[in-house]
Amino acid sequence: MAPQVDLSQWADLPVMATKSIKSRLPTTISRSTILIVVSLISTWIFATVLVPQVKPTITSQIDEARQRLPSVSIDWAPNDDPRKNYNTSKVALIIEPEPLPLLVPLILHMIAVVPPDWRFVFIGSKKSVYTVGREYGIQLQQGLGKIDLMRLPSPWSIKTEEDLNRLYTDSRFYNEFLPGVEWLLTFDSESILCANAQSSLNDWLDYTWAGAARADVKAFAGYGKLSLRRVSAIQQVLSFQKRYNDTDQEDIWFGKRLYILPDAKLANLTNEVFSVQNNVTERPMGYHALGRGRGLAR
Repeated sequence: MAPQVDLSQWADLPVMATKSIKSRLPTTISRSTILIVVSLISTWIFATVLVPQVKPTITSQIDEARQRLPSVSIDWAPNDDPRKNYNTSKVALIIEPEPLPLLVPLILHMIAVVPPDWRFVFIGSKKSVYTVGREYGIQLQQGLGKIDLMRLPSPWSIKTEEDLNRLYTDSRFYNEFLPGVEWLLTFDSESILCANAQSSLNDWLDYTWAGAARADVKAFAGYGKLSLRRVSAIQQVLSFQKRYNDTDQEDIWFGKRLYILPDAKLANLTNEVFSVQNNVTERPMGYHALGRGRGLAR
């Protein structure tokens, strides 16, 4: 408890000092002069006598007020990984080595259309990763943990279509770069999901493979770069089958084997259409438009 200072003894000091000084000075001195002298003396007394006694009391009261304030702790560098806010088993993947101007608006559109629990991965070359990564919209999504930009180390290559065929049919690609992923949405610069689609991507999660439909093939709708794939089924096929280089495209190669795989559920033209490739269908989930749409049937 802070000591209490009794100031009552100093209350009459100015009056007493005024009377004493007035009685000792000549009568010709004005009242204003006396008041100035008294105020100077009072100021000196206050500064040399009262302040040293009152200061500890004020300091003590300030310390008590500080102790009653709630403590606040701010963690300026949290250790939480923002990627934990998303479902790690759902990834939308785009692979593009060319620094195309449309990549950023396409990726941001897909982020807006795909359900919010999905994460995105962009795999590209040095130039394409730089082109995508320098845009503020992508940097914001990176900070939120929504998208990762990466370049594959040697000897992986994404320069040609055959490179991608070998990539998708190699189990090491999934184990090393997509660990824990079960549902993989693949898309490229020629494909897009429709914002006004009547169904959600999550409505297709019970399918083993759902891709673009072709008018000349009724039994299997899994062509093109816009497709939803179950990685566990892919790994199952790769556990007993190996694709020979420079043979079927990876989507056709997987389709032939998944078609005979027990319990596999594949999209086809008789059911709801996931996406279309060379034919226009009313209200699909998306389009894989070959040649930027030049390959669509008129």
